[in-house]
Amino acid sequence: MDEILGTVVGRWYVTLFGVVFVWRASRDLGWRKTGIYTAGALLVGIISENASVRWGIPYTGYEFNQELRGEELFIGEAPLMVSVSYTFMGYFAYALGRLLASGPHRTRGRRAWHELALGVMLAVWAVFLFDPVAQRGGEWFLGDVFAYDGGGFWFGLPVASQVGMLLSSLLTVGLATLLGRDQPDEPVDGLLRHPHLVAMLTYHGQLAWLAITAVWIGQTELGGSVLLMWVPAALVTAVAWSSQGSTRATEAA
Repeated sequence: MDEILGTVVGRWYVTLFGVVFVWRASRDLGWRKTGIYTAGALLVGIISENASVRWGIPYTGYEFNQELRGEELFIGEAPLMVSVSYTFMGYFAYALGRLLASGPHRTRGRRAWHELALGVMLAVWAVFLFDPVAQRGGEWFLGDVFAYDGGGFWFGLPVASQVGMLLSSLLTVGLATLLGRDQPDEPVDGLLRHPHLVAMLTYHGQLAWLAITAVWIGQTELGGSVLLMWVPAALVTAVAWSSQGSTRATEAA
């Protein structure tokens, strides 16, 4: 019972994001497809995390704090909630990728690969922030969770680990894209009514929370780097959406 409480309550932020994921994914994909996606993403997480700890594939070598055993549930060599995070991180990236590709007035992009490419990029982008902050968990409430065997130029994050994350993101975001491939392209009355608005806010909520945490624990360069990446990305998106809206309106006329 203590391990269950430690998993659900101790990792409350994972539980919170997980609840939002189930709410939005079930409305978007339906319960059956949400179940299929959840099982697939969870399997990707379990296999990749355990394989990395044992053999250094696909994320290079690292290990989890074994003192966490008894405090929360483990699946093999990794805490259960680490693998659970693959479900919502992959889905939110997929949904936001679809929104970025479609624009605020449609539900689908012009090409399915546009949605997939943006979704995979967003999934990897989030981990570029999450991993460096999470490795400093001992400096905040997260606690010491894991540590890489080697370092890298990006705040001690091995670049090869992100190559592995690219592969796992292709699997999770690709699965969501496959399950949602038959959804029609429908008009939407603005961003506030877009079905993926919550996913967009939740994805950015993850980034904002981690960026603020980075600054709070003294990692101002890491927190500031998020702002430096986000501002130009947001401006490019705003201009692209504006141009896209004008183009589609002309085509409709």
